Amino acid sequence: MLDRLAWLRPSVLGPEVSRRLVAAAGHVAPAHTVSRVAGLIRLPNLISQVAGTAETVGALLVVVATIEYLSGSRRSPYLSRVFAQDVAWAFFNGPIFGIFIWAAIAGALGRRLDVLQIDLLARLPAGAHLLIYWLLGDFIHYWLHRLEHSWAPLWAFHSVHHSQTEMTFVSTHRFHPVEQLVMNLSMVVPLLVIGIPPSSWIGVTITLWIFDAVQHSALDWTYGRGYALFVSPRFHALHHSIEPRHSNGNYSKILSAWDYLFGTAIRDERPERLGVAGIPPPRTFMAQMLAPFRLLAARAAGDRPSRQTAGVVGK
Repeated sequence: MLDRLAWLRPSVLGPEVSRRLVAAAGHVAPAHTVSRVAGLIRLPNLISQVAGTAETVGALLVVVATIEYLSGSRRSPYLSRVFAQDVAWAFFNGPIFGIFIWAAIAGALGRRLDVLQIDLLARLPAGAHLLIYWLLGDFIHYWLHRLEHSWAPLWAFHSVHHSQTEMTFVSTHRFHPVEQLVMNLSMVVPLLVIGIPPSSWIGVTITLWIFDAVQHSALDWTYGRGYALFVSPRFHALHHSIEPRHSNGNYSKILSAWDYLFGTAIRDERPERLGVAGIPPPRTFMAQMLAPFRLLAARAAGDRPSRQTAGVVGK
């Protein structure tokens, strides 16, 4: 039985479905053209990643929705338009962004970073690599996240993430590709330069992604005494509050200790309203994609919302 289901694994499904699609398309279009297009868009890899994303989102949906139900928490709006949009962002920032944008940039950047790669930490044990990757990446994220809330050009793109008024665990994927690119570069480049091998990133990245997904759920967990150490769902929900006194704090991604260390930690009840005051949430996926550019254009034209209502606390 398991052998018969083996073809459903993303690594097997991608090449097999790609082969069948190319064969079918070859009957209605020149075969060489179909093969060339399939190669350009990396069709087997694209299908594998789409299948992997669907598998992960589906599994987490069952787990998180069940825990939300059993814990008595307010359940996420899984039958709503906002959830469908979050899922669309998951597929865009996973397979599409990864294959068509990030892979090309990372490949080109990797060759140029060879002269900077000093490999100071490359010979450390794998456990040390995991710890350094986690701590350094989390520290960088904290300060970059603060910058996104204090510098208007970055805030314009980050506001897409905050525009969600009904968070679900998939909201962790709701990032504009420009912000996703900035985040990836700021996290990956230092790790490449000091020589932490990419093989050390994978396990930690998957674990942190699950941790991040729980933060965006409707669970009202605080982790008790661990509130000041790890980012809990309530800790992060406060950051998504429509009230600036909440949203201009709790910047940490995994370790809430950074907020306590640098004086930006906020502790309160879970907020009732989420989103950004003064910026109506764009209704469609394409409107969300274009919203940062419209915000920047309006700002350049002199139609500048107040820093408080727009969520920006700096320049």
